[in-house]
Amino acid sequence: MFASKALFALAAISLVLAHPVSHRREWRIVGRTESVNYVRAEVGAAAFDSLSAGNQAFRDNLVKTDPTLLKTLTDDGQTPPFMFLGCSDSRVSEGTVFNAKPGTLFTQRNIANQFHTTDPNAHSVLSYAVAELGVEHVIVMGHYGCGGVAASIATPPANQIDAANGAVQNWIDPIREIFRSSTRAEIVELRERIKSESVVEEPDISEPGFRALVEENVKASVARIATDSVITNHFALLAAGNATAARRAEGGAAANVFIHGWVYDIETGEVKDLGISVGPPGVAIPPAPFAAVVGAAESHASAETNNSAAKTEVKVEASKPAETKAEATTIEAAKPAAETKAAETKSAEAAKPSTETKAAAAATHSSPVTIHPIVMTPKARCGQLCKVRRMVSRMSQ
Repeated sequence: MFASKALFALAAISLVLAHPVSHRREWRIVGRTESVNYVRAEVGAAAFDSLSAGNQAFRDNLVKTDPTLLKTLTDDGQTPPFMFLGCSDSRVSEGTVFNAKPGTLFTQRNIANQFHTTDPNAHSVLSYAVAELGVEHVIVMGHYGCGGVAASIATPPANQIDAANGAVQNWIDPIREIFRSSTRAEIVELRERIKSESVVEEPDISEPGFRALVEENVKASVARIATDSVITNHFALLAAGNATAARRAEGGAAANVFIHGWVYDIETGEVKDLGISVGPPGVAIPPAPFAAVVGAAESHASAETNNSAAKTEVKVEASKPAETKAEATTIEAAKPAAETKAAETKSAEAAKPSTETKAAAAATHSSPVTIHPIVMTPKARCGQLCKVRRMVSRMSQ
């Protein structure tokens, strides 16, 4: 009996020694077929100590600097001036980067800061931010060294793609398309340089083509947001000047909304402006207090001019509410001042106005994006805010 207990104790000790609570595990960057193995340490309960200490420091700091903030936000609700669309990367937390207090940023983050109308998560965040919270600025911020953008340049895995890797590869495919089709000089040069390689590894953070693709990916999301029905409906309501319709569902007055594209440098902590901001037609865009990325807007405009044959259209039916269909949205960036054709509807209440619109921008924030507002019937316009309020729940069904 004693011998049995002794053997059991020795076995238990051996297991602990062979598999300690704190151990090291190898992992590979998604997108590489051959890669240097990265090793990180894993710990047990001690790993949470930093979170506990950080939370305590956060609360202590609020007591000193703004002791009533949390109570006010609890009682009055949130009224954030900004919606933030950023990358899920742990190095680019918006609260840390901007040293922002609670109640400042209404946030959506995903791999490589992408916005697609087919993504109900990001779309519902934009809808709620504009229609309910009344944010005035929508910020899309990418960052140099983005793993999702890097994986879009690298050769995708040829085989043995599991569910997790497959999900990531599908998500970054739109960025691969930007890399394949972009005419921006830095991207073309990188694409030509690696086209003969059988296996392409993820580029170094300093690679100009990689940094350019990070910027172009931000611009693509800004363009999609600017032509999304949530924004075009909002701009149409503001232009209509209907004091009853142009109000948020919470009762506050509808405000101008501006969309901005920024990029964050993870090596320096600096935020820079890509100079592609978009706002309501005829409204000057407030300048961002960040240095401009040199040549970013010019490179984009030049690339789009060279690629002017690739055009798309914003297709909208004014007689149908935005939540019942996904509009096919595209941009004719080479002609930012193009006129919007008269929207024709079959409704007896529908008129046939022809509206010429373009994004008004400050001198340092000109935008190549053409805004196509939705032309709504009076009945549709009056009911729009109620419909938008139901959008969040409907899109998730």
